[in-house]
Amino acid sequence: MRILHTADWHLGARLVERDRLPEHAAFLDWLIETLRVEKIDALLVSGDVFDAANPPQDAVALYFDFLKRLADLKTVKAVITGGNHDSASHLNAPRELLKRFDVHVFGHAGENNVVDLGAAVVAAVPFLRERDLRQATAGETITAVHEQVRAAIRAHYATQLTTCRALAQGRLVIAMGHLTVLGATTSESERDIHIGNLGAVGADLFNGFDYTALGHLHRPQKVAGIETIRYSGSPIALSFSEAADAKSVVILDLQNHSPAPILLPTKALDRQENGGRRIEIQTLPISTFRQLFRATVNRATLNTDLQAVPVGSWAEITVKLDTPEPDLDRQVREAAAGRFEVLKVLADLPATAATPWQPTGPALHDLQPRDVFRELLQEKQLPSEELSAAFDELLALREAQSIA
Repeated sequence: MRILHTADWHLGARLVERDRLPEHAAFLDWLIETLRVEKIDALLVSGDVFDAANPPQDAVALYFDFLKRLADLKTVKAVITGGNHDSASHLNAPRELLKRFDVHVFGHAGENNVVDLGAAVVAAVPFLRERDLRQATAGETITAVHEQVRAAIRAHYATQLTTCRALAQGRLVIAMGHLTVLGATTSESERDIHIGNLGAVGADLFNGFDYTALGHLHRPQKVAGIETIRYSGSPIALSFSEAADAKSVVILDLQNHSPAPILLPTKALDRQENGGRRIEIQTLPISTFRQLFRATVNRATLNTDLQAVPVGSWAEITVKLDTPEPDLDRQVREAAAGRFEVLKVLADLPATAATPWQPTGPALHDLQPRDVFRELLQEKQLPSEELSAAFDELLALREAQSIA
């Protein structure tokens, strides 16, 4: 069996008010063709199908058009789980209909989110919200909440592993998850998985699974050096912090019985063996549908430096200045001369040259609400621990209400 692991599509996402739908449409075209050419038997999508709980209708239409084309292939089963950006009820609404096309959707956690794919059994664990894991009680400390959430996540995966192993009867067992695993690298475009990162877990959580297909973090990576615990990453760069990332999907070749060794293809990254079970892992690069580019240039050589920006890209330009220039944005856009589109212009000023109208730090829209609150506490010189914990709880309630 061949399985393709992807995640974090974020259909409906925008970047500095630019629509990303054409890029997502191009990716889904690429994915359908890849499923056909690579002879993929099963597709795993590990959360954040959409960018928001109430996605725009054109993003929803794109999703269902993809599922229709997937069904037309008649050769690929699919398992789709919800992420922290998704509405569980929105994803689950057509699930009974989709089962008829071998598409298994799990918007929220249940006691038995298990799918038998034949050569492997999958624990299809979606994003685990705090309300799925515990009941809040008055007077709890933030430390106690952290401990309870992490213990509940571990208990959930342990239950899923037991169920999968009993069903698999020696076949390969795969976990899906949408959460932060300690030791992984984040980027600017990810929201906290749990408030205050209280849901972050260690890689040992997945001991006993033959492979773990993760979502949430947008950089493709293996976790803690373990080949079989991987984030596939997002298929397109969702922020300029991901501009240099090489986007990819993960392809797994599964064999439950291997009487003789088989040579790995040159692009395969690793072979894992467990008794008669074997898994070969490779990454497949995704075509770049629109390039994001970050550049730091000098004011004195602005026009020359901007020649290095790829034609047709969307760019974030940081200009090193000696003194503030009020019309810097206009100057950079004129220097681009239509060769590429400037989405953001930032000034890099010496600290002594900074003025109230020329910020030297990140822009407000680059910060998460928690970051803004922490900055306020620091500016007002207020005690931060208790106030930060209270703010985190309020933010968690707001997030839960917006997704419910």
